[in-house]
Amino acid sequence: MREPRVGMHMPTRARFLLDKCRTCGTIDMKHSVSEVAELLHVDRRTLQRWVKRKKIPVPAAGIVNGRLVKFWDETGIRAIEQYKAAAYCGKGLDRRSGKKAKRK
Repeated sequence: MREPRVGMHMPTRARFLLDKCRTCGTIDMKHSVSEVAELLHVDRRTLQRWVKRKKIPVPAAGIVNGRLVKFWDETGIRAIEQYKAAAYCGKGLDRRSGKKAKRK
């Protein structure tokens, strides 16, 4: 093998082991928007509407496995529960019939 000339870099070889096995990306004691919606028996859109109207705290954003995820911690969930107890009275009216909407 030849001696490298001054000022030239030798090619570097690197081997990376890439596996397809990733962790699920769970976050300790933090819940996503979907998880909170399921936990509190409300729709995700309801939570998004409450955030937009500044009725509940904004979820923290983070990146898990290359994806943007928004989540609440336990104090945020308690604040949402309190707001739900004070202001949420269930599903609204059906647009077509004008009667109370049925649960799925």
